[in-house]
Amino acid sequence: MNKFVIIAALFVAQCCSQELYFKHAPSYIVFQQQTDDTPISSSDLHKVLSGPLGLAKSNPIIQSKSLLKKPKANVLLTVVTHKDQQLPLDSQTSFKVDWDVPFVDVEHMMNNLQAKFLDKDPLMLDLVSKDQFFDVKTSSDLFQSLPSSMRSAHDRLLDPDSFLAKIGKPLQSSPLNVSYSSDGVLLGELQVLSDAVATLNKNSASLKTKTPDLLSFTLTGLKSVGEEHGADSIQSKEAVELFQTHLNKLTEDLKSLYKNNVLVEVLVVPNVDTAKVRKTRSLMAAKTFDPNKLNLEIDWYKDYPASFNIVIWLIIILAITVFFVAYGIWNMNPNLESILYRVPQDELAKKIN
Repeated sequence: MNKFVIIAALFVAQCCSQELYFKHAPSYIVFQQQTDDTPISSSDLHKVLSGPLGLAKSNPIIQSKSLLKKPKANVLLTVVTHKDQQLPLDSQTSFKVDWDVPFVDVEHMMNNLQAKFLDKDPLMLDLVSKDQFFDVKTSSDLFQSLPSSMRSAHDRLLDPDSFLAKIGKPLQSSPLNVSYSSDGVLLGELQVLSDAVATLNKNSASLKTKTPDLLSFTLTGLKSVGEEHGADSIQSKEAVELFQTHLNKLTEDLKSLYKNNVLVEVLVVPNVDTAKVRKTRSLMAAKTFDPNKLNLEIDWYKDYPASFNIVIWLIIILAITVFFVAYGIWNMNPNLESILYRVPQDELAKKIN
C-alpha cells in the first residue's frame, strides 16, 4: 500500500510539473475551464497557440469574443526545470500539458505565419539556449545585435543597463556566481531576454504593422542550476526567485510595448530534450508494451494509391508500345518500297541493263 501511494505521488508530481501558464492575455480572449482528465497534448500546442493569431482553426480552449480583434503578438517562454524544482507563477490561468512529444513545433507556427503574410515580412524570433550558445532563428535583421554566446551575454551583466540593474539586484549580492557554468547559463539567458525586449522597445516603429509578431524562447538555466547545486539549495531558490521577478518585469514591459494586446505564455516542462530510443531485447523484459510509443515508420501514405496507379499503368503502356513496335518491324514486308528497302533509281537501271 505504501509503495502504491509513493508511486501515485510521484506520478502526480510529474504531471503537475508540465503546465502552460498564461501570464497575460487581452480582455477579449476567454479561456475554457479545463478538467483534470483532459490535458493539452504538447503535439497540439502549436495549434492551440496559433488559433488566437488567426493562423489555425479556433480551439475551444482559447477563444476570442471579437471576430475583428486579434493579439498583435504571441510570446512563448519554454522553461526547462529540474525534476524536483518547483516554479510557482502568478498567471491569469493555467493548463495541464501531456508531454507526448519532446518539443513544441514553433517552426510550424512560423511557417504558417510566413505563408499567410508572405509579402509583409512578419516579425519572428525563435531563440534556443544550448551548449553555451544561443541558436537564433529569425527572418528579420532586428535581432542581429543579440548576443550569440554565453560569454558575450556575461559581458552585458556588468553594464549599467543590465537586467540585474533594472530589477535592483546587483550581481555582487547574489548567491549566484557566473564562474559556475549553470549560474552563468541562467544569468545569460535572462540577459538575452531583457535585450530582446529592449530591442523591440528601441524599434517600436517596426511593430506598427498589421501582421502579428511571434517570439519564442527556450531556456534551460533553471534545470542547470538544479542539477549542479541541488533543487533545495540556496542557489536554486535564488534562481527561481530571480526568474519570477524578471518574468514579471518582462511581462509588464511587453504589455506596455503592445498596449496590452499581447499573449504571454510560460510553458514549464521537466525536460525538453527526451529522445525516443529503440528498446533492447532482454529475456527479463516486460511482456506488456505500448505499441503507440514505438518510434516506427508508418505503414503507408495517403498518396500511395495514386502513385502506384501512375507507375503501374505507365509501365504497362510502355511495354505494350515496345511490343507492337518490335512486332511491326519483325513482320515488315521487304517487297514494299519503304525507306528501309528502297533502291536508288540509278542502281536499279544498271542492274536491268
